Amino acid sequence: MRVIFWLSVGLAAYVYAGYPLLLAAAARWRPRTRLDEGHEPRVSLVIAAHNEEKVLGEKLENSLALDYPRERLEIVVASDGSDDGTNAVARGFADRGVRLHEIAPRGGKTRALNLTVPRTSGAILVLSDANTMYRPDAIRRLVRHFADPAVGAVSGDVRLVDSAQAYAASEGLYYRYERWLQRLESRLGSIVGADGAMYALRRELFTAVPSNVVVDDFVISMNVACGGARVIYDPEAVAIEQGTLSAREEFRRKVRIVAGGLQALLTGQGVPPLRRPLLLWSYVSHKLLRWLMPLALAGAFAASVGLAAGDRFYTAALVAQLTFYAAAALRGSRIGGFTGGRASAVPYYFCLVNGAALAGLWRAMTRPQAATWSRATR
Repeated sequence: MRVIFWLSVGLAAYVYAGYPLLLAAAARWRPRTRLDEGHEPRVSLVIAAHNEEKVLGEKLENSLALDYPRERLEIVVASDGSDDGTNAVARGFADRGVRLHEIAPRGGKTRALNLTVPRTSGAILVLSDANTMYRPDAIRRLVRHFADPAVGAVSGDVRLVDSAQAYAASEGLYYRYERWLQRLESRLGSIVGADGAMYALRRELFTAVPSNVVVDDFVISMNVACGGARVIYDPEAVAIEQGTLSAREEFRRKVRIVAGGLQALLTGQGVPPLRRPLLLWSYVSHKLLRWLMPLALAGAFAASVGLAAGDRFYTAALVAQLTFYAAAALRGSRIGGFTGGRASAVPYYFCLVNGAALAGLWRAMTRPQAATWSRATR
């Protein structure tokens, strides 16, 4: 039990502190990406949409207002089996140069991208969600990196707004931590997975992936990195997206992401080869061990229970864990409107993330995921 306890605690310490510190030390000695602010390649902005009638008009207005030469920006809506007013909204922008690619029947975002990208002409592809609004200079910020031939893809900073009040503060802290890791990984070589709401890649590096892949952004960008090109994060390429409006929706979203990531791993999609040791190290440390973290947490708790009798150290460890999980439960239950204040925010989101990882692990092991799903409320 002592071995289980220390292995579990050591794994958690490595994932959340050791890996970032090693990254920070290694990244200090790596050169920065060469930028060319005047670089203006032809860009194809592909907007994936399924029943996005409520937000697509705003998204297209946002896209047409981008600070990028209009003659060098192609805007294409990939409508995946939409049966509301999405297609009509897109057609309403045809006279302003927006193209609609209707896909039927619905097959999921991955299939929609596989079918739409070959119909575009830009040297650089920018892949976006319909509810993600870009700052005017976002595409300029993304494409300036492609002046460096070593860069194959660039992921932007998608900032969530108006998330559910129960976890908004801790979610913000979590995303700042994640962005910090991505900045370090960018310096060292490549990030592990792009943000599907806003990322750019060279056309020749886009490879169609199986239509049943759920985490298309993760696999597409990892394939770029596995091929030897760098995938980097630019914190100055900013977009805004509505956060999930309830903890239940956020939990479902994270379950799907984890299950999709494990599904990709089990089928060999986007897994770094041994000839890319730094990328493989980041993949294992930043993603795989995170997906398995609930098992380590369970191991540490179970070992603490078994060792607590008559041992002050393990008794204190058990009490600390119980206090942490009780704070999370208090915020989640909101009994009498009491949440535990800021002290419960981090435990709550930590447990939400790891609970979703456990459910995602179970789902990945027990049944395949459908490529389509019900999106969160806009």
